[in-house]
Amino acid sequence: MQLAMDSIACLAGFGIAFYLYRDTDIVATLARQRHTPFGEDYWLPAAGFTIAVIINFTVKHLYQTRETGLMNMDEATAVLQGLFMSGATVVAASYFLPNPTTTRISRLILGLGVINGCMLVLAGRALGFKLRRYLQSRGHFFRRVLICGAGEAGRVIARKLLHSPKFHILPVAFLDDDRIKTGTTVDCLVGHEPLPVAGRLSSIEEALAKYNAQEVWIAITAADQNTIIDIALAAEDCGVPCRFVPNLYQIPLDTLTVETVGGVPLLSIKPRATVHPMPATKRAFDILFSLVVLFNPVSLILFPLIALLVKLSSHGPVSFRQERIGQGGRPFLMYKFRTMFIDAPAYATTPQHPGDIRITPLGRWLRKLSVDELPQFWNVLKGDMSVVGPRPEMPQIVALYNNIQRQRLCVKPGITGIWQISADRKNPIHENIDYDLYYIEKQSFFLDLMIILTTGFYGARGV
Repeated sequence: MQLAMDSIACLAGFGIAFYLYRDTDIVATLARQRHTPFGEDYWLPAAGFTIAVIINFTVKHLYQTRETGLMNMDEATAVLQGLFMSGATVVAASYFLPNPTTTRISRLILGLGVINGCMLVLAGRALGFKLRRYLQSRGHFFRRVLICGAGEAGRVIARKLLHSPKFHILPVAFLDDDRIKTGTTVDCLVGHEPLPVAGRLSSIEEALAKYNAQEVWIAITAADQNTIIDIALAAEDCGVPCRFVPNLYQIPLDTLTVETVGGVPLLSIKPRATVHPMPATKRAFDILFSLVVLFNPVSLILFPLIALLVKLSSHGPVSFRQERIGQGGRPFLMYKFRTMFIDAPAYATTPQHPGDIRITPLGRWLRKLSVDELPQFWNVLKGDMSVVGPRPEMPQIVALYNNIQRQRLCVKPGITGIWQISADRKNPIHENIDYDLYYIEKQSFFLDLMIILTTGFYGARGV
């Protein structure tokens, strides 16, 4: 099904480009000369682009059910990379076509076809992910799982399953022997209904029937062998399979990797991230992107206008400066347009909703549209920050970091990142360390590009 959707999107991209060129005047003004192209000339590049996309996606295992990472980022990044490679291949190959064919093919249509095809494939994939999320929220076409253990391990597993609907596995409830937790609910992922703690571990049969669950997963990292065997036997008596997380005590699950050697599963602890110099390509991109943002005609009008409105709307300076902690624990001054009243404490907890009395009326709009962050591109030019990376924290919060949280300081902080485009962005930054650890491990040009594109989408919606 996904292969067919990708193929239709690629072909439709060329169809739209051909229509815009031949039957409208929108694109004609961009062409050096107006001529009437032949539709049959575009079947070859359209088919070539479609085949290239399918081959690239197949090599990247994008037509298989696999780990998709936080917010489907693994798949999204691979899709973007595959589209770039496919488009570059087709454009390069067009220069080697026989002369008569080349003279009849408009480079403009070819470029528009590739761009349109890429946009339609990305849109189709995004809609597919939204559809899976919708079906997941309704419980359709998903294996329902009962999780034994409402502690950290159980919450991490539930969160990862909710983050990755492509697995078609839906956690429906917890069981736990802790009397304080029994009868309560657990918030695993923002945007999803909290999961109930349905009872004690001994009530597996009743919980399976009540929640129509088809599997039992054991996520009690401190459980002894007898407890695991009892739960597994109870699940077997009910005719459902049972899986369990190995007893690794206090080792965070996000730091583990699994590999198989001779059929034997082996668990490894990922090496801790260390401070490394920023790659030259990332720094070059940061500088170029920041120069474009700061010195384009729109910004040259918008920045003075915002500054004037801030000055006229409330007493105090135009800019807000605050010490934050950057890469390697180095402090720096971060810049923003001021959105709070001048008497608001500079290092108090960041406002979590627009109704906060510390925020000025204009500041509510600046925050909603995220334009108050624009001066931070000056921090990027100075080298204090990057366009994409973990958000910089205040010194008093960093002072309380544990060893895992301090890994956020191994890369330059960013203006945007995975946490900022997630549903968890309303929660404190340091409480969502898995987003930053994922970025530090997976960082690449295409991941940065996908985060920037998604940020622009959310910014346009005012989310």
